[in-house]
Formats: sequence, structure tokens, C-alpha cells
Amino acid sequence: MRKRIPGKRAGQTLIEVTIATIIAAITTVAIFSVILSGFVSEQKADRKEAAAMVLKNAQQTLQSFVSVEPSNASYSPNAGGRWSADTSGVWALNAGRHDISSLMNGTILGPGCVWGGACSFTYIVADTNCGFGGGTSACKTVTFDMLYAD
Repeated sequence: MRKRIPGKRAGQTLIEVTIATIIAAITTVAIFSVILSGFVSEQKADRKEAAAMVLKNAQQTLQSFVSVEPSNASYSPNAGGRWSADTSGVWALNAGRHDISSLMNGTILGPGCVWGGACSFTYIVADTNCGFGGGTSACKTVTFDMLYAD
């Protein structure tokens, strides 16, 4: 027969239970942190991919304005061609700043950008003298600027 020591009972002490609870809480926080950071990284990657697609679309459209026949009314500066996404109201390759933020509508880059602020997508055309003359005949350098929430 086993003898019992007076004042001692089987079970865990309060300190053991507290330490076990703290270890479980720290482990749970670490696991959820890893899971949530994975979701955030995926959303950022989706936005970067969407931004790259919108930019590529804009580049291809501007290339159409370069390689078109002079009589084509949709693209030619001689026939009054305009890009519908460009709010400037001038030929898409006129020197200056052009706002094409409307291309972001309907994408995950659109409304609610930068904590309620506006997303923007602009490009600047600079004329370069490369021996073909100025204005619509000049060589063009295009610089894009896009702002969207990460």
C-alpha cells in the first residue's frame, strides 16, 4: 500500500498551467503571423502583376500611335487621332504630361487607393531631336508614373 504525504496532491501547480498557457499563446501568435503575412504577400503580388499588365497595355497602345499610317484617323496626329484613355485631349504622343488613370478602373489597382486617396497613372512625352524634325515628327521619349496602394 502506498502512503500519501500529507498536503501533497496529484496534479499540476498554478505555475505549470500558466507557463503551458503562455507557450501555447506564443505558438498560436507565431502561426497566425506566418499565415497572415502569406496573405498580404499574395495581395501585393497580385497588385504588382496587375500594375505590370496595365503598364504593358499602355506601352502597346502608344506603340500603335508610332507605327500607324498617316491617314489612320484613330491614331495619326495628321488625322486628329486621340487615345480615349488620355484626358489631355491631344494626340497621345504630344510632348507633355498625359493622364491615363482611367486604365486602372476595373482592376484591383482602382478605387480606394492609398487609404482612400486617388490612384494615378500618367506618362510624360519628351521630344528628342534625332534628325527627323520637331513636333509630331520628333523622336519621343516616354516616362510612365503609376501610383497605387501596396
